Amino acid sequence: MVFGQPFMGPISTGLGEIYQYVIDVKPGFEDQYSITDLRTIQDWVVRRQLSGIEGVVEVNTWGGFLKQYEVAINPERLKAVQVSLNQVYDALKKNNSIAGGSYIEKTNESFFIRGEGLVKSLEDIGNIVVEVRAGTPLYIKDIAKVDFGHANRFGAVTANGEGEKYWDR
Repeated sequence: MVFGQPFMGPISTGLGEIYQYVIDVKPGFEDQYSITDLRTIQDWVVRRQLSGIEGVVEVNTWGGFLKQYEVAINPERLKAVQVSLNQVYDALKKNNSIAGGSYIEKTNESFFIRGEGLVKSLEDIGNIVVEVRAGTPLYIKDIAKVDFGHANRFGAVTANGEGEKYWDR
C-alpha cells in the first residue's frame, strides 16, 4: 500500500475564515442606527467593496436583521373590490421584476449582469396599480399595508459585553 506524504495546510479556521470584524457605531450615534441599518450597510456597501478585493473569495454575514419590504393584504378589502390574490402577486411581480443578463469573467471571479426593478420605496410599492376599472386605478395601498419587516433570524451576535452587534466574517 502507498500513502501520500502529510503536509501543512494554510493557517485558518476549520471553515477557512481568515478575518472577522464587527460593524459598530461611533459613541453618541447609537440611537441613529438599528441593527437592521447596520446589516443593510454591510450587505450593500461593505460586502460589495470587500468582494472586489483580490483574494477575497467569500464574505459571510452574521447578525442583524435582513431588511424586507412586506405587503400585508387586507382580505376584507380584497374581497370588497373583487380582486384575487394572484392579481396582486402579478402586479407586484411585473412592477419590480429582475431580468437576468449574463456574466463577465475577470481573473477568478464572475460578475453577473442583470436589470433590476424600479421600486425604491414603500410609497413606490403602495402606488403599484393592480388594475384599472372605468379609468380609475386600484393601487396596492388601497388593499394592503406596505411596511418594512425582516427575514427570520437563526441567531444573534454579541461583542465586548455590549449587547447585540452586527458581525461579519
